[in-house]
Amino acid sequence: MKSLSFNDGRQKFMVNDDPTKVIRFNPSDPEIINRLLAVQKEFRDYTPPADIELNPDGSPKGDLEKGGAYVAEFTAAMRKAFNSIFNADVYDTIFDGQSPLCIIGENYLYEGVLDALLALMKPAVEAYNKKSRAKMDKYLEDLDK
Repeated sequence: MKSLSFNDGRQKFMVNDDPTKVIRFNPSDPEIINRLLAVQKEFRDYTPPADIELNPDGSPKGDLEKGGAYVAEFTAAMRKAFNSIFNADVYDTIFDGQSPLCIIGENYLYEGVLDALLALMKPAVEAYNKKSRAKMDKYLEDLDK
């Protein structure tokens, strides 16, 4: 079988400097950025329901049956959201068994992950935009001839 070979722009990224936890994606791909921003927007104003209290590790306080079901449902939503960002099964690699509802500093763990991804992608997006504008200018220049 023949192979179609081309550079797809994907790069490897270690999660928290752990060489056993690697994800691959193109940080300047406009579609991945759109998906990331959509997930960030969807969960930006997240707060657990008033009747659900969480421990700093993301586990429920109080009614374990009700709280546990809520945490499981939220975790499933996060798994789906993060895997949809990358169009790949990256959730376990990124979260490594921790609840996305862990409180790290002042934020939930998933917020820290989203912020880190945006910070990583920002320079790549800026470089992409610059190259894209230059390429579009060239095409537009050719149309004027």
